[in-house]
Amino acid sequence: MFGLDPFSRPVAIAEIVLLLAFIAFVGWLLGRLALSGRISTLRSAVADKKAELEECRHAKATGGVPGTVTRKTIVPDDLPAFVHADPLLPAIAPDDTPEFIDADPYPLASGTDGTPPRSMLEADLPVTEQSEAGVLSRIAARSGELNFDRIGRAVALDADDLKDILGVGPFLERKLQSLGIFTYRQIANFTKEDIDKVNEIVEFFPGRIERDNWVQQAKEFHKRKYGAGS
Repeated sequence: MFGLDPFSRPVAIAEIVLLLAFIAFVGWLLGRLALSGRISTLRSAVADKKAELEECRHAKATGGVPGTVTRKTIVPDDLPAFVHADPLLPAIAPDDTPEFIDADPYPLASGTDGTPPRSMLEADLPVTEQSEAGVLSRIAARSGELNFDRIGRAVALDADDLKDILGVGPFLERKLQSLGIFTYRQIANFTKEDIDKVNEIVEFFPGRIERDNWVQQAKEFHKRKYGAGS
């Protein structure tokens, strides 16, 4: 078309140079477009940061909280001057506000230190402790009715664990100890008279000592603890 020989070496070199120049131009153009977009994005981000910075400065100067927007309460202008009452409701709504009570519901004693009376302190004590103390005191007062010359005498220092005997619980053990019975040997020495008397004094079920065979159990526990010859 232009009288150029496509098979000529100079022509081929010129075509290659033109193609490379065109490719370089296209690459430069694309790079410029990408760079322009990147620059626009950065400029937008910088503008946003500047706006945020100005907002923070303004909030710091005014003492407010940045980013908060004061919202106005919109009150409609067409509110009625009064609201018609519901005929099904009472004219006056019940007042649920509790009344103020001026009087002290728990008056203190008339003493100068405000200490509650002794009767109140005693009433606060557990009933079980009061009743147990009364029972043990009543039992101890009758200890003289037992024949300790026959069953033997012992003190708290000599005490065995009487709860090992079937039928003896913690409270019953304290009853026996308040009566002066502390050891297996004493129970092992019980006669029928002693059994009946102890049963009566400790207010135990009639015949329970014999049914549970305390005497034989006490002998076995004494032999096991102290040996057969003791």
